[in-house]
Amino acid sequence: MKSEDVEINMDGELEYVEGTNELYTGKSETHYDNGNLQHSGQYENGLMEGVWKYFYEDGQPYLNMTYKRGIMNGLTETFYEDGSLYLKGNSKNGKRDGIWITYKPDGTIGSEQLFKEGVAVN
Repeated sequence: MKSEDVEINMDGELEYVEGTNELYTGKSETHYDNGNLQHSGQYENGLMEGVWKYFYEDGQPYLNMTYKRGIMNGLTETFYEDGSLYLKGNSKNGKRDGIWITYKPDGTIGSEQLFKEGVAVN
């Protein structure tokens, strides 16, 4: 089976092998028309698991998200088109948790915001 037989599902719903009732376990990748990787990740028993990586068409990183049993848990990073870091923070049970930091294009901190269970804390 190829990863093309599985649709990406980012909302925690189960993924099945296309045309079956079998939960999908394995790698998931898509590529741009130019051959560069668009995304890569792993499914375990039908759910997104571990770090999922997304890329701009030129191959630079766009987004890294960490999943546990189909729910965002752990580090999330978003990048500018040049590959420099734009946003960094952690999620717990699908919600922002802890300090989320945005960076300016020059790499300096633009802002910091504390979250608890998805709610911004002053």
